[in-house]
Amino acid sequence: MEKNNNIFRSDFIPWIVKWGRATNLLGVLLVFGPCLYLGMQGIWPSWAAFGAAFAIQFPMVCSAYIREPISFFTMLGVPGTYMAFLSGNISNLRVPASSIATKSAGIEEGTEKGTITATIGCAVSTFVSTVFLTIGVFAGAWVLSLLPGIVTQALNLLLPALFAALLANYAFMKPNLAFICVPAAFVVYWLQLQGIFSFLPTWAASAVPPLICSFGAMGLGVVMSKKGK
Repeated sequence: MEKNNNIFRSDFIPWIVKWGRATNLLGVLLVFGPCLYLGMQGIWPSWAAFGAAFAIQFPMVCSAYIREPISFFTMLGVPGTYMAFLSGNISNLRVPASSIATKSAGIEEGTEKGTITATIGCAVSTFVSTVFLTIGVFAGAWVLSLLPGIVTQALNLLLPALFAALLANYAFMKPNLAFICVPAAFVVYWLQLQGIFSFLPTWAASAVPPLICSFGAMGLGVVMSKKGK
């Protein structure tokens, strides 16, 4: 076991960080590929359109930049975080796949073994979703057009149902923690709807409530764990 721990910390994680940084930075450069291609064709947006799009997107990106890595890291681990933020679909595919893989193996999240199983789950979901996404690009619109309206409307409920299932799973494993955190999260969300955080900048107003819930749950979990020990 000690030898495995040494390999994980001295070889595996440094290798992941090295290539994770490189591939993510490459992904950042490739994102600008379509823009550069359009620019070479002489197609440029007006400054007014650019400013309007920037004003809408920038606060959302700033919020996600702070909120998502902190909220998802415990479930994804270091390798999963690199893969998830490069491939996308983090909350609706990568996080559930990583979490379910870890729980199915009977391993605790956040541990070294949990990081390995989360990596496997995230990697498999990336390959599978890429295959289905490719099929969907070519046949998705045609398939959806054949489905009844009630079915296409029900598809909008898939993501809430997925997170509800994950919540039920965690609540079953940690009922005492869930008994406090779930109502507290609803209170924080209600306060957000009431505009309590409106005095903050736009990007912070949307980032602070999830951070309160994330850090609050983490801190409370640590305290309750120590008391349990």
